[in-house]
Amino acid sequence: MMMLSVIFVAMLFIPLASAQPEKRGGDNCKAYWNRYGPDCESDTVSLPRPGATIQYQITVSGNARICCYAYTCSRHSCYMKYIGCGHGTWSSSPLPWEGGNIVATPRLKCKTRNRRTVRYDYKTIH
Repeated sequence: MMMLSVIFVAMLFIPLASAQPEKRGGDNCKAYWNRYGPDCESDTVSLPRPGATIQYQITVSGNARICCYAYTCSRHSCYMKYIGCGHGTWSSSPLPWEGGNIVATPRLKCKTRNRRTVRYDYKTIH
C-alpha cells in the first residue's frame, strides 16, 4: 500500500517539476527590410496537446526592432499569428499549442524597418 502511495505522489509531482521546459528554437534567422523573411523553423518538434501553450522568446542582434508572426495550434488548426514587435530580448504572450494528434514544428517569420537584414534567434517555452 505504501509503495502505491509513493508511486501516485511521484506521478503527480514529476510533471510539475518539468513544467514549462525551455526548448531550443531557431538560430541565425533573418528579418528583411519591410518584408517578412522566410519561416525560421525550430530545431525541435513537439506534440501539441489539449490545454498546452507555447511562448516564443526572441533575441534580436544589435539594436534593431522586428515584428513577427509565430506558429500556433488551436484545437482545430495550426496557423501563423501576429505577435507584435520588439527589440533586444522579448517574449510573445502564451499562445495555444493544442492541435491534437499531429507533430508540429514551432516557427517564426519577422520583418524590420531597418534598411538592412536583421538576424535573430529564438527559444520556445512549452
